[in-house]
Amino acid sequence: MTTVNQLGSFGDTSGSSLMFRNKLINGGFDVWQRGTTQTLGGYGSDDRWFNGNSGSTKTASQQTFTLGQTDVSGNPRFFSRTIASSVAGASNYVLKSQKIESVATLAGQVATLSFWAKANAVKNIAVEFVQNFGTGGSPSSSVDSIGVTTVALTTTWQRYTVTVTVPNISGKTLGTSNDDNLQVIWWFEAGSTFNARTNSLGQQSGTFDIANVQLEAGPVATPFEQRPVGMELALCQRYFQLRTTSNSLDCMAFGNSTPANNARLLFPTPVAFRSTPNIVTTGTYSFRSGGDTVINSYSVLTSDNCSVLVIGNATTLANGLAGTLISTAASGTIAFSAEL
Repeated sequence: MTTVNQLGSFGDTSGSSLMFRNKLINGGFDVWQRGTTQTLGGYGSDDRWFNGNSGSTKTASQQTFTLGQTDVSGNPRFFSRTIASSVAGASNYVLKSQKIESVATLAGQVATLSFWAKANAVKNIAVEFVQNFGTGGSPSSSVDSIGVTTVALTTTWQRYTVTVTVPNISGKTLGTSNDDNLQVIWWFEAGSTFNARTNSLGQQSGTFDIANVQLEAGPVATPFEQRPVGMELALCQRYFQLRTTSNSLDCMAFGNSTPANNARLLFPTPVAFRSTPNIVTTGTYSFRSGGDTVINSYSVLTSDNCSVLVIGNATTLANGLAGTLISTAASGTIAFSAEL
């Protein structure tokens, strides 16, 4: 069962008993740890949002509402923009999605997705739900094409709702990697390979803007949940944390054990990661505390306080030594990702 309609303005529910009903994280697009624009597919700009494309190209970016605007209720600060440039190809697409931790989310229930959106011309997009049972072991196959709905956008901001019955997962098998999820996808353009999943949306170029996205239990869309920005950031940091510096990062070193010339650097984190994170660095770093130095090569050992093993010349490091990780780059970064 799916329905779609347009709704008027909704108020702020901060501090009310309706808090924590939104299953999506960063639905107001307030958190952008990685940057404010991306052209590559994957995670690269707005936190928790996967901006995908294949064959066709796109630019996803942060946009700022004019202060005091009344087109979108609740005084949001930012919205997401996707500019799709279509290239003919049956398997080509441009989409935006979020994977919600646990495939049990809303399973067997009626749920409602609401969002504000507009386009540069009258254009259709498609909304789809997917149940992913994870990886590792012998998980059940993903269930896609759930609640596939065509949404007709105009050139002005309007609020849309899609109501869907999420399938029951009784009898299904989860993977062993703890990465099962419920995924919500906005298709902006899609080749014929995806006709069944997009109501034959087809290929198109265009500019697509989305704001204040919410997924909740029940057949009715309630006002957008405006959680405090600090709380939303903490929710995002369960999946991704970025350390950026023009010259230094504070950390603690634990000296040599086995093998020789190795050291562990302990990075305290504000929240625990969902799983053991991957690590990506830019720039070259050395640990400085007095004359102690280690060079740039990392592998993650733990997922909570994120102890990072640094391979290099650390023969003089002592246990429990406080110090600073110095970047030789103009702006070095250390990124920890535990995304689904």
